[in-house]
Amino acid sequence: MTVGYRKEIDGLRAIAILPVIFFHAGFQLFSGGYIGVDVFFVISGFLITSILLDEYQQGNFSFSAFYERRARRILPALAFVLLCCLPFAYYLFSPLDFRAFAKSLLGANIFLANVVSYQQTDYFDAAAEIKPLLHLWSLSIEEQYYLFLPLLLAVFIKRGQVALFAALIAIASLSLFYSEHVLYLNERASFFFITSRAWELLVGSLAAALVYYKLIPIHVSSNPRWLFIRQVLSSFGIFMVLIPVFSYSKDTPFPGFSAVIPVFGSAFVLLFAVENTWVQRLLSLKPLVGVGLISYSAYLWHQPVLAFVRYQSQNSLSISTLLGLLAAVMALAYLSWRYIERPFRDKQRFTRKEIWVFSLISIFFFSALSFYIYKSNGLPKRFDGKYAEAFYPHEFKVDNFCHFKSMFDATDIEGCEFGDPNGKRTVFLVGDSHADALFGGLHESFQTQGIKGVRIKVLKCPHYIPGMIAGSVNEERITLANQCSNNYQALFSMMAKHANAVVLAVRWTARTSPISGGTEQYFFDNQEGGVELKPNISNFAKDDAGQWTVGPDGKTKALHYMLKGFTSAVDKVIVLYPVPEVGWDIPRYNFAIYAKTREVQPIVSTSYEIFKRRNDFSNRALDSFSAPNLLRVKPENYFCNTFLINRCVAQNNFIPFYYDTNHLSSAGAKPLTDDVVKLLN
Repeated sequence: MTVGYRKEIDGLRAIAILPVIFFHAGFQLFSGGYIGVDVFFVISGFLITSILLDEYQQGNFSFSAFYERRARRILPALAFVLLCCLPFAYYLFSPLDFRAFAKSLLGANIFLANVVSYQQTDYFDAAAEIKPLLHLWSLSIEEQYYLFLPLLLAVFIKRGQVALFAALIAIASLSLFYSEHVLYLNERASFFFITSRAWELLVGSLAAALVYYKLIPIHVSSNPRWLFIRQVLSSFGIFMVLIPVFSYSKDTPFPGFSAVIPVFGSAFVLLFAVENTWVQRLLSLKPLVGVGLISYSAYLWHQPVLAFVRYQSQNSLSISTLLGLLAAVMALAYLSWRYIERPFRDKQRFTRKEIWVFSLISIFFFSALSFYIYKSNGLPKRFDGKYAEAFYPHEFKVDNFCHFKSMFDATDIEGCEFGDPNGKRTVFLVGDSHADALFGGLHESFQTQGIKGVRIKVLKCPHYIPGMIAGSVNEERITLANQCSNNYQALFSMMAKHANAVVLAVRWTARTSPISGGTEQYFFDNQEGGVELKPNISNFAKDDAGQWTVGPDGKTKALHYMLKGFTSAVDKVIVLYPVPEVGWDIPRYNFAIYAKTREVQPIVSTSYEIFKRRNDFSNRALDSFSAPNLLRVKPENYFCNTFLINRCVAQNNFIPFYYDTNHLSSAGAKPLTDDVVKLLN
């Protein structure tokens, strides 16, 4: 049964795209705006399945015709946006970022952008804000779905509706439970991979099958009871879509079960928001239908526009600037829809052969160009070579060196050996990415000093401090916190047998923020234009009454528990105090200035007073723990009040001490690792 055109579906597209755009623009009111992508998944599954079922019924389905329609719908506008992004990336991006852009370009071109995004960054990380092609991960998910959906329907539709529904429900259920399971093991995999997203499109497919088999009629009925049911369920559906837009945030575990609300809400709208319902009348309003018609182009354009401007500015954007950019996005979307999308969909203007030729040329062109840019390391000859270090601060990548594996028969503790494998002393390196920043310097020193190093990962400990929870307090995270504490207890026991010393480095302030009455927060604002674009995450610890709070007492207790475990297990514990954060991504900051002036600032610095206020709690909590074998390394002694009075220096003589906003480069880490080695000896 052919569904036909329904204006309300375009209205639902508008309800999906606008929150996504506002979310990426940074408007806090739309903190859960990312769920708009999930709404698109349901719509896509519904419409594509409706078409396929109708063609199977009529006996005129063909794979070539199906993929021709997909090519007409997706490729021309996508290719145009990619082409427009190239000159901006060439002139604005540093070689390092241009190389990463090339990888994203290839992923978008062959519909593996979700895999590239998984490898490159977290969707909610600061880095995501300046990646012009990050959003294309969802397009790749849809295209991957289109590969197996026709085959799935072809196999099961012949076996009758019971077999078809059973297959769709079974696969959707497996995907949903997999998504929830993986969410707490590998959140990025759950977010980006089709295995954990397929159920959302399948819900749309199930809705289409319900309509196709007339189990839920969508045509007007004079039955007042049926009209009442439609009013209730469509109203319920639209609220299920809208409420997460404003109530969810970056801290919400997602997708998993949290995605059930907007996904099923979208399905309710598609099934029940038909004529004579207020939801149908709302979604059929001309402004919403108009936005829905250009929603695909708007989705393609919004992230590149925002990302390129953010990259160039290196500062947070004002409300007026953001509103101007969003107006530009909608204008570009209309032009793209009017002059690219519509003409290419017209079979009278472009034949099937022409579409396939265009598609092949486009794929070949962007693939070849991507390889060229990537292999040439981002075309570094675009700038003066004397500033190469300023754009390419050396970073020792732990993952390139290490193969982590279970060690000492502890299944939830993994390690990677470095330094001297035959060293007479063993030193454990424990912590988060700030510990990784020390890895390269320690590796070289340990080799010459005859010390065996082991980089430790404690599994099921996303927070890195035992007894604490990040984001929100719920049953799953409490369970995870308990597992983390147990794993740390196992680590303490292991160290007592196999280690002589431990080096502990954590981004303390971020892991403990906020503090009641303090200035600590997850992201860093240097109050000079450099703002680390990260979400504010609330961290919780149990107070004396056993309640999870953001207060300082519970967090101090958790930190001291960690330090007591280490100092009781080994001869020496070396703690790295808070590293001064920067706010600016130093290589990108340097290149942005270079792009404008063809010069680079020799010194980059931030306020020492702001550093002290921000890290007040962490410093006091670390200072208040006493043990004879606890040794302290304070980065502020090297970076603050040394090169400049009342300033913390992030770059000196064109040499960056950081490779991003807060992680030390090899040059920045060297004085600290030298000090660590002295204390070990």
